[in-house]
Amino acid sequence: MLGDLAVLASATAPLGLMLALWVLAQISRRFGQVMGRPPLYRGFYAALVLLLPPLVVRLLAVGLTASEQRATGGGSAWALAHDLPLAAAVTLAVVVAWRYWGWLVRGQEARGTPPRSRG
Repeated sequence: MLGDLAVLASATAPLGLMLALWVLAQISRRFGQVMGRPPLYRGFYAALVLLLPPLVVRLLAVGLTASEQRATGGGSAWALAHDLPLAAAVTLAVVVAWRYWGWLVRGQEARGTPPRSRG
């Protein structure tokens, strides 16, 4: 019973990441509309879709015994169905976020504006 609750609670990780990606997509969409940027924010939606298999795998693990849960780990198909889409989603989201929001990190020097003279 307590193990099932823990497995069910573990499903909040992909859900939280999905919510964060949705918010980033909405903010990036508005930013892109205002600044006339290409619609790269759609990559956040693709990453969101890639998070569905890990969520399903975690929800399907509810009700499994401890030995069955151990059998689904390691190099099994269940582990790959969880880990590969999760890694792809995070990688895609980081690339899109860097393309959209990297100017915040690079600062003013990267925009080509000359530094102010002191004096």
